[in-house]
Amino acid sequence: MPAYNFMEQWVPKILDGSKAQTIRRKRKRPTVAGDELSLYVGQRTKSCRLIGRAPCVQVTPIMIYPLFYLIVLDGKAYGYKNAKTKLIAFNDGFESTIEFFEFFERYKKIMLKDFEIIEWDPTSAEWMMERDEWRMR
Repeated sequence: MPAYNFMEQWVPKILDGSKAQTIRRKRKRPTVAGDELSLYVGQRTKSCRLIGRAPCVQVTPIMIYPLFYLIVLDGKAYGYKNAKTKLIAFNDGFESTIEFFEFFERYKKIMLKDFEIIEWDPTSAEWMMERDEWRMR
């Protein structure tokens, strides 16, 4: 059962279903479709809370070139104006592709190659908190 920690800013979007994926570095023991994902906020703190559990529906390798505003999926490159890039950014909780790429600039690398998109089904999720009670204590 893979566990993923989220920043507070993402919790409302996770709970309302508008964020149903996360982009993470690949793990030693990879997440696969069918795994039950445990979604947390504040992991490794006293205020750690379980947001919910959801079934993983798909895992897709992705390469991100944050400084060039470019992603690569299945060997194809997509720029920041491409509909596929916009969809990935939106499904990951970002308001724009620019915001998406700026977020990944924090890694300070030209290319992020060992990453994957982990998608879950919000309609099949078991939520442990309500949308109005998510704030960290």
